[in-house]
Amino acid sequence: MNASGFMERNLIIFEAAWEVANKVGGIYTVLSTKAPEMKKNFHDFFAVGPYIKRHAAVEFENEEPSPEFGAVFDSLENDFGIKCYSGHWLVTGRPKCLLVDPADFREKTNDIKREFWDIYKIDSLGSAEDYNEPIVWGKAAGLLVERLIEEVFSKEFDKDKCILHCHEWLSAGALLHLKHYRPEIKTVFTTHATVLGRTIAEAREPLHEEVNAGLAKNTVVDDSRAYKYGVQAKHLTEKACAHSADVFTTVSEITAKEAEYILGKKAEIITPNGLNVEKFHLMEELANLHVKYRNTIRRFVLDYFAPYYYVNIEDSLFYFISGRYEIRNKGIDLFIDSLAELNKKLKRESKQTIVVAFIWVPAPNRGKNIELLKHMALYERIEDEIEEEVKKIKNRLYYSISRGEPPTEKNLLDNEFLYKIKKMLFELKHEKNDLPPISVLDVPENDAILQRIMNKGLLNKEEDKVKVIYYPTYLNPADGLIGLEYYQAVIGCHLGVFPSYYEPWGYTPLETIALGLPAVTTDLSGFGRFVLNNISSEEAKDAIKVIGRESVSYEQSLKQLTEFLYRIYSMPKRERGEAKIRAKRISYLFSWDKLIENYINAYDLALQRQED
Repeated sequence: MNASGFMERNLIIFEAAWEVANKVGGIYTVLSTKAPEMKKNFHDFFAVGPYIKRHAAVEFENEEPSPEFGAVFDSLENDFGIKCYSGHWLVTGRPKCLLVDPADFREKTNDIKREFWDIYKIDSLGSAEDYNEPIVWGKAAGLLVERLIEEVFSKEFDKDKCILHCHEWLSAGALLHLKHYRPEIKTVFTTHATVLGRTIAEAREPLHEEVNAGLAKNTVVDDSRAYKYGVQAKHLTEKACAHSADVFTTVSEITAKEAEYILGKKAEIITPNGLNVEKFHLMEELANLHVKYRNTIRRFVLDYFAPYYYVNIEDSLFYFISGRYEIRNKGIDLFIDSLAELNKKLKRESKQTIVVAFIWVPAPNRGKNIELLKHMALYERIEDEIEEEVKKIKNRLYYSISRGEPPTEKNLLDNEFLYKIKKMLFELKHEKNDLPPISVLDVPENDAILQRIMNKGLLNKEEDKVKVIYYPTYLNPADGLIGLEYYQAVIGCHLGVFPSYYEPWGYTPLETIALGLPAVTTDLSGFGRFVLNNISSEEAKDAIKVIGRESVSYEQSLKQLTEFLYRIYSMPKRERGEAKIRAKRISYLFSWDKLIENYINAYDLALQRQED
């Protein structure tokens, strides 16, 4: 069955997730970019999310509900104190959107948790608000979907053709409610990463080795492991959904293995994540934008280092990593270590080109680096003075030529201007310290990323060929630093590096290639595994490098990554351009108009399930 057949006309899909109209994680990108294809392929589609006022104000367009929907909304408020809103999610395609505010229904939190204990044996005793809030919202969303199907859609539509699709344990309350009270309504559950798996990886335990060993022995993890880490409520909720749903899916092969071991349930369909690739610039446009944004980054780097020593910014390459502050899971440790090895190699070989490596990872900080702020402000003043003087120079040059006098420094440059510039240069020298800062913001000395950078000898010394700039905040055009949005900054770079240890999918390398830039991923990321299984080595050459991290030592992974960083460094400009073109071309394989087929197959399978 495909997107042009039966399912296009005859299914009503309710897709529930905590991230609908609530930008708090990567699943937001999945749902928001997929929405146009959901609208196009199904008879009716509703995104269902939580009503969070500050997010709804910018993400959601509220509309007066139809009389039928209004009656359901009124009944839920009268019976349970639940408030519902209907309208459109303000993303591409403007899909229909239902937002649910549990409101007074929160008073039933303990009753809901007891219900799920009685039915599904979910132990949520003593759970905190980060569990209670979504589980109550999910139950409320389940009540909404149930009543809409029973009181609205079943009157003119076969309710067996209505499907609830829930993402992650946060929307579990909806699925678990329907499976108990309305089992005839078909359900699909997708896990993007298991709670316990991520927790084990964050604890620096060998998750993947444990998963492989467990599956080889046909065993699953004991639930007591979740109690060890205090995540039993979330784990047991996720597990109940995986086993109760008509169809269980995950986003990648690597997550499917994890789920089979952690949840004791094999995923029936893989639903890889995609992008609206047509929303990204064409390669011809990206070539021009690269020059524009590269020059912006060059200017920032020049201002950053100039008070300390001269950097030939026109002979430089920009590498970057971005993501959550998970040093091991996101491979930040491996990236820093490989930069240190690259620095040693380039210094030994007396290379001239420098590498500036950005670490765009938001982290706790105490605000902007005061010394850096002074320097940036001073350079801004110098730029203003130069711009003002250029206007005067034009006039002086014109008058000089009119008088038949050859232009000289004396009749072109104003003494007052020269004095101001000399004074500002003196201020820079006066403020000069031994070494440039590593972080653009003031971070605690015990910050783990900062500590690793320094311990690896990446101190931004003048003789270092690899300079590191730690950027522990979200990129923002108004940040007074680089002054670019994330996508703009990526376009201005030369390589994105994402050597993750734990990465169920991995949007950052996919976004990077869609922006026409080569990217590094690993065979422990869902994206990396997809590349290995679906893209030839010739196609991927130098465009997507998949570093081995499964069943290899850390030292071997470090060697592979360092060699690739050096390869990009050593490439002629023409070859780097060809790699960019290949990267962009590969990104089209991840267009939602192709990958939506996996969702259609999941819904088709759900329809085939018979009631127990």
